Amino acid sequence: MYNKISSEWNKTVVLLTIVLSLFLSIYVLTDPLGSALTLSSIYNTLSTMFESTYMYGSFIVLIFLLFIALSRYGEIQVILENKEIYSFISWGSMLFAAGIGAALLYWATVEWIDYYNILNTPLADKKEVMLYSRAYPLFHWSFTAWAIYCLPAVAFALALTINKNSKLTFSGIFNINNKILEILFDALFIGAILCGAGVGLGLSFPLISTIFSKIFSIERSAYLDIFTILVCLSIFSTSAYLGIQKGIKRLSNFNMVLVILFLISILLLGPTKYILIHSIESYGFLIKKYPELSFATGTSISKDWSVFYWAWWMALAPMVGAFIVNISNGKTIRQIILGTIMIGSIGCILSMSILSNLSISLFEQNILNSPELISKGLMSREDLIVETISTLSFSYPLLIAFGIICIIFLSTTYDSTSYILASASMKSSNIESSGKLRLIFAFLLVIQPSLLMFIGGVDSFKWIMVIFSVPLIFIYLLLMTSVIKNVYRITKS
Repeated sequence: MYNKISSEWNKTVVLLTIVLSLFLSIYVLTDPLGSALTLSSIYNTLSTMFESTYMYGSFIVLIFLLFIALSRYGEIQVILENKEIYSFISWGSMLFAAGIGAALLYWATVEWIDYYNILNTPLADKKEVMLYSRAYPLFHWSFTAWAIYCLPAVAFALALTINKNSKLTFSGIFNINNKILEILFDALFIGAILCGAGVGLGLSFPLISTIFSKIFSIERSAYLDIFTILVCLSIFSTSAYLGIQKGIKRLSNFNMVLVILFLISILLLGPTKYILIHSIESYGFLIKKYPELSFATGTSISKDWSVFYWAWWMALAPMVGAFIVNISNGKTIRQIILGTIMIGSIGCILSMSILSNLSISLFEQNILNSPELISKGLMSREDLIVETISTLSFSYPLLIAFGIICIIFLSTTYDSTSYILASASMKSSNIESSGKLRLIFAFLLVIQPSLLMFIGGVDSFKWIMVIFSVPLIFIYLLLMTSVIKNVYRITKS
């Protein structure tokens, strides 16, 4: 039995995942503060050097995919061996849940604050400052971001349509036979996923732990953090072990229902009219200013936020793209592109606008001065998120629901990540990975950010993630070239 399983494994990918995870963790753990300072300095250099490339390149990816979707090439149907065909609702739920995680709920409430503090200078127009503060979170979580996720999905889909035995890695997409290049490309694939996952988990665990602290009226401690980690690990490792059909699909569908009910509750229990008016206003402002936000360079927001976000989405894109392919059997390229971009964007925009405007309304009524609390370091972002929800009627059941949603969102992202790392570790994409291998990767994913959270090394992983994403710019050029070549080959044949 072991020999059969072992013979189906791509041992290079398995070994690379373990070695990279250990190397990155050891580097940060040995000197958390020193590594953060060094990596932050490298990030500042790279973000300045490649700022225009990230900003213009990401927008080009969006336009490129829309062109493919709306052209005759969008009619190409993806046929995958040994893969289920999912309904539109299940497909949309899974791709959305895999793509955003609990980080969406983390930033939806507080991201506007940083933009407000940056833009709110003595001479600034206060109304315009607030418009931009509302629009930037929507911009960073919508169309361009989901296009970054979608490009690897399209490239994988076309490559697997031509060669059904291709590996689910960069070396598989590009059909690389040189062993050194294969290791290099797959190291980028895996390293980007590990760093992106590390940042997401590092942000999500403290928020969930803070919610538990508020619900149970106990002080947040290392023991509570450990309990939070174990709860999340038990859920997403079980889901990953069960696979897509029995685990990931059911968890994603259930969470989508919870999210919709939660957002409706916030809308109805909060300042409903205020949220609706300012949400619609921010949508119009986003559309009007989308080119400006896309091409803005040389500003604090573009360098410290837009570049970081595009790098983060790019780092997670190999995992999300590979997962989207696994659930897209029978879909056309047009459905994959438009479905991914629109479902992802609409879900994020609604979440962002409802939770952001709740927080902004509390600020404007002088109930909770979030910008001052954050700028003066009087309250952590996690505590501020919990306090914002706590201002509403029925805050206790809402916090319980919020906590459950955060846990499931985190789980649906990282069960998908475990599944993809395991799938990438198979010699062919049409070989189903074993549940035990998915469990191994689930434990590997959670150990690293857990250690970093306790010693304060999450910031280091943010910078490593951005550094890893720089060569991914080159990979994205190759992915676009691969898409062009493969649609031509398919339509010609």
